[in-house]
Formats: sequence, C-alpha cells, structure tokens
Amino acid sequence: MLREKCYTGIYIYFSEIHLLVYTNMRKKILLYVTIIAIFDILIYQSIASCFNVYAQEPEIKYKQQLGSKGSDNGQFRTPHSLAVDRFGNIYVGDTGNKRIEKFYPNGTFVTSWGSAGSDNGQFLGLHDVTVDPEGKFVYSLELNNHRVQKFNSSGTFITKWGYNGTGGRDALRSPHQIAVNSMGIVYLTDRDGNQILKFYSNGTFIETIGSKGARPGQFDGPHGIAIDSDNDNVYVTDMKNHRVQVFDSNDSFIRQWGSFGNSTGQFSETAPGIAVDDRKNNNVYVIDKINARVQMFDNKGNYLTSWGSFGKGPEQLNQPEDIAVNSNGQIYVTDTRNSRVQILEIKN
Repeated sequence: MLREKCYTGIYIYFSEIHLLVYTNMRKKILLYVTIIAIFDILIYQSIASCFNVYAQEPEIKYKQQLGSKGSDNGQFRTPHSLAVDRFGNIYVGDTGNKRIEKFYPNGTFVTSWGSAGSDNGQFLGLHDVTVDPEGKFVYSLELNNHRVQKFNSSGTFITKWGYNGTGGRDALRSPHQIAVNSMGIVYLTDRDGNQILKFYSNGTFIETIGSKGARPGQFDGPHGIAIDSDNDNVYVTDMKNHRVQVFDSNDSFIRQWGSFGNSTGQFSETAPGIAVDDRKNNNVYVIDKINARVQMFDNKGNYLTSWGSFGKGPEQLNQPEDIAVNSNGQIYVTDTRNSRVQILEIKN
C-alpha cells in the first residue's frame, strides 16, 4: 500500500510536467530548463518521502509464549484479559480457572488469587482486569457477579461495587472492560447499554458517556477501552459500528476511524481489545478477534501494520481477546482459545 502511494505521487508530477511542455511550445527552451529543475526536485522529494515512510514502518517480532493450558501456577484456561503495570509486572485474568495471576516482567510467576464464588476475592465470569497508572491497585470486572472488585497489587481485597441501576437505568448493565485514568476515575464499557459508566475509585457513580446510535459519541456494542497517560484520552472499540472512538478527559468526542471489512484499517464485529502505547507516541493496537489479527495505528487512526492469522504457532491466534503494551515496547496478547499469552516486541 505504501509503495503504491509513492509511485502514484511520482506519476502525477510527471503528467503535470508533460502537459506544461505541450501547452507552451513557444517558450520551449526556457520551459525545458525549468521543468527539468522542478522534475528533479519533485522526484527526489517523492522518493525521499517513500524511503522515510518505509524507515518508520514498525517491525513486530514474536518473542515468547507465556503460560500453557492447565491449572498449575503459570498456566491458564481460556485467559480473557490482561494488564501491565508501570513496573512491567503482568496480570492475567485466568477466566477458566477463576483467578488472577501475576508475573514479573521476565515472565516468572509471582502469585495468584481467586476461586469460584461470589464472596470477596472470588470470581464468576471474570471478564477483565486492569491496573491503575501508579501500579498500586488492580481492578477486576465480573459479568456473572455484576460487580467490580478492587485489590492491592498483591491481591489483597480492598472493596467492591455493583453497577446495575447506575445512570438512571432499570435494565441490567453489561460492562465488558475496565480502565483507570491518572486521576483514579474508573471507566466501564457497558456493551448492552451502549454507554460508558464512570465511577470514583471507591465505587461512587459519577456519570455516563454516550447513547445508542452511530453518530460520533454514540455506541453500538462498546467493548474495549484504553486510556493514554499523556492526556487521559479514552479509546473505545465501538464493535457493531466497526470503529474506534476517542474522547478527551472531559468526555468530549475527538475522532473516530474504521469501517466494516477485512482490509487494513477495517474491523469485524468483534474488536474486543485495545491498547495505547505511551512509549510510541500513543500508537494504538486493536484486536480483530474473528480475523485472528492485531492492527496497529497511530493515534490519529492511520494504519501502520498488522500481524496474526488463525492457528497455534508463533504470531498465530485463536479468538484473541485482550492486549497490553509495556514501557519497553513489548506487546502482550491473550490468545484465549490457545490458553496462552503471546509476547511480541517492536523492533523499530
């Protein structure tokens, strides 16, 4: 795609010069001198621009696999979510085993907490896990228990709250992902209610964002959510509208990108996970579950690269769900049906 754009630019310049020659035959000599000079400059700039684009194209390389199928320490059963804290520690929502597992940045198992149930520190329908920007608190989101739980970074239970009935709705809420900004404000994507729910870190309800629809700032099946560290901008995968929407810290709509399809920059109806790379100028990574791939964009929505295909090998995926990026540019993907986490890295 990039190569085609570069060649197209050069062809256009040549056509304009050709037209100039034939419509100014009386001043042929002077024009030829001018044209040659302009042509050289335009061609040089176009080619230089092409090389510059290629030099900046990200190179993603597979690094290692974290975990395998099972119930022992460091193993997973359909891991659905993950998060990486500011120190590089990795937290995995091990949905099938109804627990959260913590790993050091090198992948060494640290601890786990949780079991099946509805008591404090137990889980049913563990769907997402996140860490606050300071790396002090871990939040979990459960579909079956209809609640958020808050822990310290070692897994000690702190508090919990429900979300049904919030925002003036009688219907049951169905949040699917959770994120926390630099002020400690907690955001939940309510997929069935087509809104974003906001809470203080103690569980006090603040407000909702959006409504059902396809206009900017509206949602149809919001799922994935990520917040950048520079401005607290909020990135949401609006799945049935096949797009990513971005809001500022005051909940105002900024931009959107995407459409339905399998081409670059397009999404299926299952784009559950999103991450923002603060190290790389807030580049954005979006999981396309059905297409078994991850797409990478700049923070304006321009497509950069993608990887993934269906399978069990390195860089292959089977219904991936969530994604995170650490401060060193390592990318973590929950390869859910393969019961593992894949770790990749950005080489340039």
